[in-house]
Amino acid sequence: MTGLADFDFKPIKSAVTAFFGCWALQQISGITVRNPLTVVFFVVLFWMALVQDKIRPYLISISAAYGIGMTFMLRNRITAGFDSKLFKLMSIVIVLCGMVCTCYILVGFAISVFSGQKRNDALQLVRKMFLDTKSSFTGTRVVLIIASLCFACWFPYFLYEYPGIMTADSLVQYAEFFGVEPVSNHHPIVHTLLIKFFCDIATLFHKDHQIGIALYTLFQMIFMAICCGVLVTHIRARKLQILATMFYALVPFNGVFVVTVWKDIIFAGITMLLLCCVIDLRESYSKGCSDEGECSDNRTTLIWFTFAVLGILFALFRSNAWYAFIVWTPFLLITFKKDIKRATCAALIVLVSVFIIKGPVMRNAGVAQPDMVESLAVPVQQTARMLVDDRHLEPKDQELIDKVIDTTYIKELYAPDFADNIKELVRAGHPEEIENNKSEYFRMYLRMNASNPGESIKAWYDLNGGYINPDVSYRVGDMDGIMGNEFGLFWDPKIGGKIVVKLREIGMKLGDFVPLYGLLWSIGTYTWLLVIATGICIYKRQGILCKLLLLMQVGTLVIAAPMVDFRYGYSIVMTMPLWLLYYLGKETEYGTAD
Repeated sequence: MTGLADFDFKPIKSAVTAFFGCWALQQISGITVRNPLTVVFFVVLFWMALVQDKIRPYLISISAAYGIGMTFMLRNRITAGFDSKLFKLMSIVIVLCGMVCTCYILVGFAISVFSGQKRNDALQLVRKMFLDTKSSFTGTRVVLIIASLCFACWFPYFLYEYPGIMTADSLVQYAEFFGVEPVSNHHPIVHTLLIKFFCDIATLFHKDHQIGIALYTLFQMIFMAICCGVLVTHIRARKLQILATMFYALVPFNGVFVVTVWKDIIFAGITMLLLCCVIDLRESYSKGCSDEGECSDNRTTLIWFTFAVLGILFALFRSNAWYAFIVWTPFLLITFKKDIKRATCAALIVLVSVFIIKGPVMRNAGVAQPDMVESLAVPVQQTARMLVDDRHLEPKDQELIDKVIDTTYIKELYAPDFADNIKELVRAGHPEEIENNKSEYFRMYLRMNASNPGESIKAWYDLNGGYINPDVSYRVGDMDGIMGNEFGLFWDPKIGGKIVVKLREIGMKLGDFVPLYGLLWSIGTYTWLLVIATGICIYKRQGILCKLLLLMQVGTLVIAAPMVDFRYGYSIVMTMPLWLLYYLGKETEYGTAD
């Protein structure tokens, strides 16, 4: 008999008890849910629970007594961080359950070890959880089903945030094609024109731009839902495909972001399709190329053409992506050296096209490029930190600084985690001094960092440390509606009421309350997962081309981002199920665990 009768529930039971034990330890120790130590708690407890040989009913009573006693003793500490009586009660219940689970796991593990009955198949039990005896879901129909599920889960966010969430950046883009702001590629002009396109469609039907923004938001939702469907069908195990679909459809920040008028969302979708295209090329390359390097099938040519189109969009929708793509191109050519002609042709199409579009085309169209100051967020922030903390500077360096900015109010303007204030101070001064004397200011920057290395690192960490440290606090997806503006755009929710508002509030706050799950709300988590996954692939001699492109994106954020913002790394978040699960799924396909 197959099915549930043969299914081993032990790993699931162990995971649940370990999770509550981890949650209790997190609450008692006072660390945040995004602290990597929570992963250590969970992994250790999970392993101890797995290796126990059998359930011991008498331990349940002992553990219950221990849990009640510990919870009573620590009740004041547990509830100290909450004002709400409901959250205080929830914390007590969580710690009580967690202490019972922890005691049961620890004592049961000790008994199993000392009695010599410890199980040695813990790893196999975990691998069996993801073992599939059938091939993965594939095909256009599956893509549409997954896309429909995602869209259905996101649609309430659209109704609540109608016509879409617009922050200051969104309104600047709107103002550009409205004629209020000069047209610039600071926010990608292709994205600005895309918003304008849907507003123009509304105008054709004698509707206002409120409808146009709603049409754009619906387009973005459909596009992202299809991207999710395409990516999920590239995962090689059904159970992992289901987990990935749940991540896209149910995690609240995805619902908020897909209805937000930001370039970062469309860019994330383009990145998802681009990585899937690279995987398709690798599959085609491994199956269709001979040892002599002949890869002549039409399907591969079509994939390379798709890659070129996606590469152009990838480079146009974010400035840092353009630089990442340039550095990544040699690795692309090395990987596809047996198909070097088409690989080189596709790469050249991307590089030349983007160079022409960002250069002559935009220049002739009057589209201004981002100024030099925009790329100097980290250096100007580090320099400002030296002044704010009254670090000793050589007279010639102070003179160079005074030529650029007025330092009178720099202590009031400086914010450790936000570089825009200092960037605007530079723009208000004489940024042309830096432009005309790049080498001189670069040497000044090196001297300052060499003489105050600790201060320089602190300034960088306060600004961008969140990209490598998961335990940095910042809000994710806490936007609502449309900011006040002079264009007549306004938030017009189609659903509301206390229940809807409360459900949304709870959904967004769970990321700050639930351990392990809370790590999903930190871009630093994805950075480390990406680094670890890359290291494992190198060790196993598996492909890392997709991961390299994402690592280069992380690199651009670490050295040039003006602040830590989850949306800046959203492309890494949305591609995570692919680069994290692809090889795992491939290993477990068709019932083989090796």
